[in-house]
Amino acid sequence: MNKQSRGVLNGIVSGVSFGLIPLFSIPVIAAGMNNVSILIYRFLFGSTAMLAMLLMRKTDMRISLSELWRIALLSFFYIGTAIATLESYRYLSSGIATALVYTDPIWCAVIGLLILGDKFSWKLTMSIVLATLGVMMMTGLFSEDGTFSLVGVCWGLLSGLSYALYLILVPRLKVKSIPSLKLTFYVFFIGMFMLAAFDFGKNGCIETISSGRCFLNLIMLGLIPTALSNICVTMSLKLIDSTIVAILGAFEPLTAMVVGIIVLGDPYSFLSITGALLILVAVAILTILPGLLSRYKKHNGLEGTNKSIN
Repeated sequence: MNKQSRGVLNGIVSGVSFGLIPLFSIPVIAAGMNNVSILIYRFLFGSTAMLAMLLMRKTDMRISLSELWRIALLSFFYIGTAIATLESYRYLSSGIATALVYTDPIWCAVIGLLILGDKFSWKLTMSIVLATLGVMMMTGLFSEDGTFSLVGVCWGLLSGLSYALYLILVPRLKVKSIPSLKLTFYVFFIGMFMLAAFDFGKNGCIETISSGRCFLNLIMLGLIPTALSNICVTMSLKLIDSTIVAILGAFEPLTAMVVGIIVLGDPYSFLSITGALLILVAVAILTILPGLLSRYKKHNGLEGTNKSIN
């Protein structure tokens, strides 16, 4: 498996595992725990699992002061995404808020074109448009019962921008020399303290875990959608472009929708199914189409030429 394929595979695994958040978080929310405390326990259990793996591998845990501030910056933007998302839920339905969070591929593309000097690509643009439209349809943005709030929209867009900056900064902050697992551990370990400070400032305390079922769900929340997902996304960012990683994140809402319908009994509609299909088409354009075009060029003797097929 080449570098591009490994990067795409890690991006897909990250999106799918991240999409399992509702499976483990909804029962804890139903038990009455606030969202910020849930995030704190999620990052606590996730970073503990990663630390155990690092110690088993006898990884050198030392980092320099220069690396520390870079990791802290990554933690800030990652946690900024979580906090902005939670705040948007105060003003918007969860579907609309999720759709706004998914603007991160658009932010990545805009920042890439305006600041980083990326070249315009119709394939990339079409993937972003289709994936974003698909997520909006899945999450109910076009339904008549949506409630819009300018403040909520701003929080939602901020969450997308914050995550886009995280994706862009990972390969550019000179942290590639840090092993993926070690880097992910420090991002969440530092982020956990940032969230704890936020929770203490807002609520005066961190909620205790009320039952064994909640404890089990929080552990699974820390292991699968946190540890596994973010290890994979960090590895993916080291192999492929950050905008492509952001688009592959479309597997997150797709997985969440499937889990919601099959396991949680959520209703589904023509719009949600159509949105899922649009996401699959967008991912196919990004991952399958280049291979098909390459084989077409090879078959027709076009390899090594500048002739494009769009």
